[in-house]
Amino acid sequence: MSPRCRLRIDLAYDGSGFAGLARQPEQRTVQGELEAALSALLGHHVRSVVEGRTDRGVHASAQVVHVDVSPPDERRAARLDDLELLRGRLGHLLGPEVAVLAVRAVPPDFDARFSATARHYRYRLVDAEVADPLRRHDRWAVGQHLDLSAMRVAARPLVGEHDFAAFCRRAPGRTTVRRLDVLALSRPAPGRIDARLVGPAFCHQQVRAIVGCLVEVGRGRRPAGWVAEVLAGRDRARAAPLAPPHGLTLERVAYGRRWPAAEAPWPGADRGPGRRG
Repeated sequence: MSPRCRLRIDLAYDGSGFAGLARQPEQRTVQGELEAALSALLGHHVRSVVEGRTDRGVHASAQVVHVDVSPPDERRAARLDDLELLRGRLGHLLGPEVAVLAVRAVPPDFDARFSATARHYRYRLVDAEVADPLRRHDRWAVGQHLDLSAMRVAARPLVGEHDFAAFCRRAPGRTTVRRLDVLALSRPAPGRIDARLVGPAFCHQQVRAIVGCLVEVGRGRRPAGWVAEVLAGRDRARAAPLAPPHGLTLERVAYGRRWPAAEAPWPGADRGPGRRG
C-alpha cells in the first residue's frame, strides 16, 4: 500500500445519543467521534468526508465515510496493511453505539458523497393503540390508527422529479429540486407502517417532512389531495410539522456498478437499531 491512501469506512449507528452525523463544534457527533478515534489510531489528525448528513436522533444501518490517511512511520503503516485489524480497533474505540461494518482501500476518485447513486431510507411508524416501549427509539408511535390507503394516494404525486421546497429546510444557493424514485408504504405487521424512500439525493429534512404530511392524511386531518397542493405551493409553512427524527434510518447507499453498496450484513437489518434497555 502506498504511503498515502484513501479508505472507505462503512458504518452503522444508533443515532439516539448523537447530535447528528456531521461534525459540529462542542457537539457529540458520529463524524466527530470517528475522526477522533482514527486520529488516535493513526497518530495524525484525520478529516473525513461523509456520504450525507443525518439529523440528531436519526439512525443508520449503512453509512459511508472516506478518509485520506498518511502513515507517519513504519509502525503506523503496518496498521494500514491490516485493514481488518484497523476495523476491529476502530470499532472498539467507538463503542456499542457505532458498528464498523467494513474498512477497505479505494481509488482516489472514490468519493463517499459524490460517487453515491442512490440513498435508501426507511421511516417506521406504529399506529397500534399500545406501542412496544422497547422500540421507542427507532419508530414513531403516532397514537392512533392510520388510513394506509389514503396515505398511498397522497404519496403518488411525490414520485418523480419535483421542486421539494415545501418539504425541505432551504440552504442559500442550493436547489430544492430532487428526484424521488420510490415512495412505498407498507404494513409489515399489524399496528405498524413502513415508508421506504429511494432517490439519488435528498434535501435536508425532506424525508421527515414528507412523512409528517402523510401522517396528517393518515389521521384524517387532511384529504389525500392536500399533499400534492403542498408540493405545488413550494411553501414550507403550508406543510405539516416534521416527523420526529428517531423513526428514520438510512438503510443503504448504492454506488453503481463500480463499487459495492453499503448495507448492513446481519439478518433482519430492516428492523433498525437494536433494542435498548
